[in-house]
Amino acid sequence: MQDNKALEKRISELEELLVVSERKADILTNLLKEASLEYEQTLEKIKISESNFRAIFENAPEAIYIIEISSRRFLDCNPFILKWLGYTRNEIMTMRVEDILEPGARNVQENIEKAVNDGLVHILERGFKKKDGTIVEAEVTGTLLDYQGKQCFAAMVRDITERKQIEALGRYKELFENVSDPVFINDGQGRFLEVNDFACDCLGYTRDQLLMMCLRDITWPGHFPILTKMGRKIRKGETFRFELNLVNRAGAAIPFEIQGRLILHRNKSAFLSVARDLSFRKKLQEALIITERLSAVGEMATGVAHNFNNLLQMILASAEAAKSKLASGRLRDCGEAIKSIINASGRGADVVRRIKDFTLAGKNNIDEGKVFDLNALVSEAVELTRPLWKPPSSPRKYHINVIKGRHCFVKGKSSEIYEVLVNLIKNGLEAMPQGGTLTLSTYTRSEKVYLLISDTGCGIPEEHFQRIFEPFFSTKGSQSSGLGLSSCYGIIKKFQGNIHVNSVFGQGSEFIVIFPIGRYDEMTIKEENISQNHTPIRFLLIDDEVNILKSIKMYFEDSEVDITTASSAVQGIRLVRENRFDVILCDLGMDDMNGLEVGREIKKYNMDKGFKKIPFLLYTGLDKQMDVKQLKESGIDRVVNKPTPCENLLSIIREVANDNKNEV
Repeated sequence: MQDNKALEKRISELEELLVVSERKADILTNLLKEASLEYEQTLEKIKISESNFRAIFENAPEAIYIIEISSRRFLDCNPFILKWLGYTRNEIMTMRVEDILEPGARNVQENIEKAVNDGLVHILERGFKKKDGTIVEAEVTGTLLDYQGKQCFAAMVRDITERKQIEALGRYKELFENVSDPVFINDGQGRFLEVNDFACDCLGYTRDQLLMMCLRDITWPGHFPILTKMGRKIRKGETFRFELNLVNRAGAAIPFEIQGRLILHRNKSAFLSVARDLSFRKKLQEALIITERLSAVGEMATGVAHNFNNLLQMILASAEAAKSKLASGRLRDCGEAIKSIINASGRGADVVRRIKDFTLAGKNNIDEGKVFDLNALVSEAVELTRPLWKPPSSPRKYHINVIKGRHCFVKGKSSEIYEVLVNLIKNGLEAMPQGGTLTLSTYTRSEKVYLLISDTGCGIPEEHFQRIFEPFFSTKGSQSSGLGLSSCYGIIKKFQGNIHVNSVFGQGSEFIVIFPIGRYDEMTIKEENISQNHTPIRFLLIDDEVNILKSIKMYFEDSEVDITTASSAVQGIRLVRENRFDVILCDLGMDDMNGLEVGREIKKYNMDKGFKKIPFLLYTGLDKQMDVKQLKESGIDRVVNKPTPCENLLSIIREVANDNKNEV
């Protein structure tokens, strides 16, 4: 009889464990489906980015046109070129590019052929003929692209007539006040001797104020080294041209291209500079980079979807196995199946996180970076690009070698350096269309961390070495915007690094990236006492997803966390008014109120009552970066990203509660 009762009790326990396992499997499956939805939303951004590019094209304050390479006829142009040259759209769409160039323009066909071979035209000066016959000087730059199913050339044209006149004429004063760019005259120490009205309007200072200042006073501190370097060139009498961020009176940094030369001003040597605002060009370049980045994700879509289906299959199979093993009383095997479910869900979350990191266009500086393990980032980049070098439906033709050194810690924004890795891996694979070997290796030497990425592809012609990091330069024709390596160069330089390339044409290339070594401060892990004598942590979880509430509550039942759940924002706020909590975790997106609104309500309530602020954590699965000021105003102390394993969430709650307890 006793044996029967024990058996019935055991069966009851197994049934309860089966229910728990099924709940967890259901929750993990839902989380992975949500992650798959987020990935589809990322692909949707590609369409939005293309729409943004069209908006920039139509509203650009510079002339942009697209011509078919074979016929050199116009296929498209923006409104600015019509206003600039005086033609109607119908007129210009019946013309060839030679029709708007100055009579006798040379090397038109040769330059087009060169553009086909090199992938772009880089800062070529041309004379353009207006409808009234006036010739205007302009700089032309552009790149190849596919448009309307044809191989075409897209050109951006900047009017440099005024700048040419300033450079050519000694009577600069007449033009000085009428030119539509800031113009400065500085002495050898950088003090302003003269400025035009446009410079005053652009920078927000009066003329008298600027004449009491020097160029360094309005230079962004991060560009002081550029100013020093250019100062040495200027003093040698060289014509100078460089990019510099100038800070206006409101404190905003504006990117300028500054070009000038040595002149005589009041019988003394001085420097005449014309500054061109690059804000629009930078935004256009950023839009193209984002488009290329999202297109790369699109290229990997099939492989990523294949991986997600594999993970879902693993979860379903493991859940069914857990159910079967539980029914037969094989608890150890059931536990192993549940571990497989958790592992597969974690891998799915990692895939989504890697895609998010790659698609984010961060703007952080070195001071805002963190020390991280470059080796771990290399492994993640190799895994993200797996669909490119090991497509599921094609024979394998690439071999990937990864050689990791020790203590390869780097300080910077990991998501941006992650972009560098993905771009260099993608670049290496594209250089081996017939297959080959790609090798990634890391090591440290002389307080530097080295990253080497080499391929056995076609190599780079020697004449291209000096140009591969220039914007829009590409040897791949219309298949590339020519911004990948330029973007890599900018990111690496931002984090005080360097990049070099060695290549033998026909044998392969090697990119060498060098970073200052990061000082990794080992974090002291505090052992927490979770015995029965541990003071309970009063924890409020607000989320309108019932399965999340159930699963987290179930996990915390065996810990010192005394959890209270609320399935709506209104219910959560009511509980705060009726009880005292040590930590609050609130979902960002709920039907009745969002997490920011809940944070503001609770912050206001505590202030009105004179209560100590309760640590408020925001729980979100969105990939957008939250505005720091908005978070502070809403009383948000920390953002917790979904999905977060319950074990990690418990550690966060303990840490926050302990920090709040120790605050004076």
